[in-house]
Amino acid sequence: MSWFSLSLRKRGFTLIELLVVIAVIAILVGLFLPAVQKVREAASRAQCSNNLKQMALATLNCADSNQQRLPPDYGWYPNPNPAPYNGEGGPLFFIQPYLEQQSLYESSLIANGNAIGSQWNYSYPYYSPQWSNTTWNTPLGNAKVYLCPSDPTIWGGNGTQVCQNTQTSYGGNGYVFLPGSRYPTDIPDGTTNTVMYTETEVRCAVGCHNWRNGDDMLWGWVGTDVNYLALQPFQVQPNMAQCSAYLPSTGHTAGINVALCDGSVRFVAQGISSASWWTVVTPNGGDLPGSDW
Repeated sequence: MSWFSLSLRKRGFTLIELLVVIAVIAILVGLFLPAVQKVREAASRAQCSNNLKQMALATLNCADSNQQRLPPDYGWYPNPNPAPYNGEGGPLFFIQPYLEQQSLYESSLIANGNAIGSQWNYSYPYYSPQWSNTTWNTPLGNAKVYLCPSDPTIWGGNGTQVCQNTQTSYGGNGYVFLPGSRYPTDIPDGTTNTVMYTETEVRCAVGCHNWRNGDDMLWGWVGTDVNYLALQPFQVQPNMAQCSAYLPSTGHTAGINVALCDGSVRFVAQGISSASWWTVVTPNGGDLPGSDW
C-alpha cells in the first residue's frame, strides 16, 4: 500500500469543515421549524374550526327538538321556569346530548327531589348548593370539543389543566342566546351574518369560564360589552396581562374562528373593523357587515 493512500485513509475532518457542516444543519433546521409550526397551526385551526361547527350544528338540532327555542345564556330550559325534565344552565350545557355526550350530560345533573324514571326531576349545574365534589370532578371525556388546541392557556406549568374539568375555549353570543329567543325568528339580520360562537381563551376571563353554566357567554350579560367591542373586535394571542374578560380571544395568528347561526364556520381576519364586527354580533340591528367581513 502506498504512503499516499495510507495518508488519505487516516485523514479526518478539519475544524473548519465541521463548523461548515454544523452551520448548514443549523440553517436547514431554521428553515424547517417554521414550516413544521405552520403545519401544526393549520391543523390546530382546522380542529378548532371543526369544534365550532359541531357546536353550532348541535345548537340548531337542540332548537329543532324544542319548538325552535334556543337555550338561554343562563336560565331554565327548555321551559323558562322550573318544571319536570327541565334544566338550568347555559348553551354549552344543554347541547351536550346533541354532541353525542348524553352520558356526560346526565353525569352533570343533580337531583332536586325524586327522580322520574331514568330522568332527574330537575337538573342543576355549578350554582346548585347540592353540588358535590364528585360531580364537579366528572372527567372531561368527549367534552374536549370545547377546548381549542391552539389555546395556550389551557395547561399550567405542571401539565395540569388550569381550571376545573368544565373549562372551555369558546363562548356563545349572548345577544343570540337571550332567554326566550327562537331560531331563526329572532335573528332577522340573517343567520349567515350573525355570530353564534367564537373563541375565547380559557384564562382570558374573570377566573375560569365554565360550560356547565352561564360563564361560557361572551356578550349580552356584561354591561360594558358595547364599550369594549367598540375599541377592538377581539384579541389575537394576548398575554395574560392583556387578557380581557369582555372580548373574544384566540391563540391563532392573524384572526379568529367563528361559528355563524347558519351552522357554517369562517376565519375572521384580524383587520376587521369594529363597526363590521358589531353588525355580525347583533342579530337584529337591521344592518349588514362591511366589505372587510
